[in-house]
Amino acid sequence: MTFMRLVYTLILLLSLPFLMLRLYRRGRLLPTYRQRWLERLALGLPQACDADRVIWIHAVSVGEVVVASKLIQCLQRDYPDHGLLVTTTTPTGSERLQQLWGDQVQHCYLPWDLPWAMAQMFRRFNPRAVLLIETEIWPNLVAQAAARAVPVALLNARLSARSARGYGRFGALLKPTLRSLDLIVAQTKADARRFMALGVEPSRLAISGNIKFDQHLTPELHAEAAQIRAQWGGGTRDVWLAASTHEGEEQQVLRAYELLVKQHPKVLLCIVPRHPDRFDRVFQMALAANPKTMRRSSNPAIEAGTQIVVADTMGELVPMLGAADVVFMGGSLVPTGGHNMLEVAQWGVPVVSGPHTFNFAYASRLLIKAQAMLIAKDAEELALVVSGLLANQTNRHRMGLRGQTAVAGERGALERLVQAIRPLLA
Repeated sequence: MTFMRLVYTLILLLSLPFLMLRLYRRGRLLPTYRQRWLERLALGLPQACDADRVIWIHAVSVGEVVVASKLIQCLQRDYPDHGLLVTTTTPTGSERLQQLWGDQVQHCYLPWDLPWAMAQMFRRFNPRAVLLIETEIWPNLVAQAAARAVPVALLNARLSARSARGYGRFGALLKPTLRSLDLIVAQTKADARRFMALGVEPSRLAISGNIKFDQHLTPELHAEAAQIRAQWGGGTRDVWLAASTHEGEEQQVLRAYELLVKQHPKVLLCIVPRHPDRFDRVFQMALAANPKTMRRSSNPAIEAGTQIVVADTMGELVPMLGAADVVFMGGSLVPTGGHNMLEVAQWGVPVVSGPHTFNFAYASRLLIKAQAMLIAKDAEELALVVSGLLANQTNRHRMGLRGQTAVAGERGALERLVQAIRPLLA
């Protein structure tokens, strides 16, 4: 063990009481955080599956689970004799995985990155390969894999300029970890260049594009979107959806709505907080701003006078995007880096974003260039932009079509990625 990894491990070990306390506190708002907590220490793990060969996929939360799901389909098609273990970090990711795949894949939480916990994962499941989704780089996990000659790949990998600077500050720890990865399949050339600047050999890099371009809308999703739109009175009133919002954004969205209803008095605002443990807080905030507020969980079909809906349900975001006339994608009015605006564009719905999109820089540039996404830097601009879109249905429709065309033109990343990892799974 290198000195820096030893220091990292000691710090993580000393942090365990605080990590446990954090789980307990978050469990007050989201009880699932208090369930299966022994798995965080690699205790109480499920029994290994019967397959002789196991592929371990790690997807931290809901967004990564959606990405992993496309990969799982391909792996089941190409490697039907392999078992699949999928770990997540968040309860929401776990719930989404089980909704999508049930007992078709094996699942547990990823333990905290302690050497003995990761060693237990390898002893229990004996994976043939480890596939990490997007940004999940764990030094002790990678070290345990290297000690067993188990190949590790980082897939659909992204590395913003901001994150690269942060990695550089911890280069003594992270550079050896990155160099130990057998393969990094980056989303863009810019991502690949940043990995190379951190010491990754070009021979261990491939570029696939972003798998999120390869998401497809099923007939079931279209039916769900139509049902939600009917529940919201779509067709008789416009619907503005604020998706995946964070702390500090809902206040700006509510201020924008206050300005917007002066020009569009019938418009319905639906707020979808990114994190379920904030559902109650956001509802109280919206109710204080506008008494004509309701929770989606209390009644999916809104009452006639409702002006704001707080979507406090799980697994409905994607069809909700298709039920809206305009979508603001959150995580972008605050410096979080944005969220997946491609999910909106594929529906043919215009996208509005704040200025902070560094986690989706390529997708953001693509949609802006295609004139399928607009930027607003604050509540006033947000109200102005959304008002302009609601006032012009023809422009809205054309903007949505441009977004769909831009997304369709970037597809193919999934098959390129699958081809890149074949040598690791041979």
